[in-house]
Amino acid sequence: MPTGRAVLTWSPDTKLITAMIDAYGFTPGSSHAMHIHPGTCANQTQPPSVPFGDISADHGGAIRQSVVSTTPAPNGITTGSYLNIHLAPSAQLGSPNDVSFTPIACADIPAGAGPGGPVTLMLRAPSSSGQTAQGSTTLSYNPTAHTLKVEVSASGLPPNSAHAVHIHSGTCRAQGDVLYPLPDLQTNGTGQGSVTTTLNNVPDGPPDTGWYVNLHMGSMSQILSDGKPTLLFAPLLCADVT
Repeated sequence: MPTGRAVLTWSPDTKLITAMIDAYGFTPGSSHAMHIHPGTCANQTQPPSVPFGDISADHGGAIRQSVVSTTPAPNGITTGSYLNIHLAPSAQLGSPNDVSFTPIACADIPAGAGPGGPVTLMLRAPSSSGQTAQGSTTLSYNPTAHTLKVEVSASGLPPNSAHAVHIHSGTCRAQGDVLYPLPDLQTNGTGQGSVTTTLNNVPDGPPDTGWYVNLHMGSMSQILSDGKPTLLFAPLLCADVT
């Protein structure tokens, strides 16, 4: 998370690039800075060359928005560059070493892309320390005891980090409220971790659809402030319960 696509087009008249974003898995109601940078998603060392206006997620964490670059791109859409969506909006964006600058979705502009486009890019969460975040979850319901055992394991996360985990109503594409908070998942020095817990007084087992499990960027103590999501609320891993 997040995931989706972006379609880039360039106008030879205005010299501006338009990006049509269709993606999900953002913090509901959040806004994010977006740029084109020289380089690749795997080698993010250069400052941005083409900034865009901020993009904003709806109440379910999806972004379906068209946004135009705020400065001209004289040569159009150039290869050897990448589209980057950052954790924070432009007004809160810090230095490249600040958590606010963290890339949360990225796509390389492929070789052979024409300067005018359209160029379709598949947005993916960048890897952490060369590893791609992945994981699994298992839910086991006991209808007699009304208990729900939940096992979550993950790898490719930042080493020695803690992450809030919840069962929510809704889906990964249309996020909803928390139904059952779980203990934080703590990773080891290689970015691997797991958590197992049993929830009591669960009246019914998981429905056929309508539940999902979300693992967040920060721990439970970090993801909310005055009841509102912080930057660290951002989803890292998600799975629909089916």
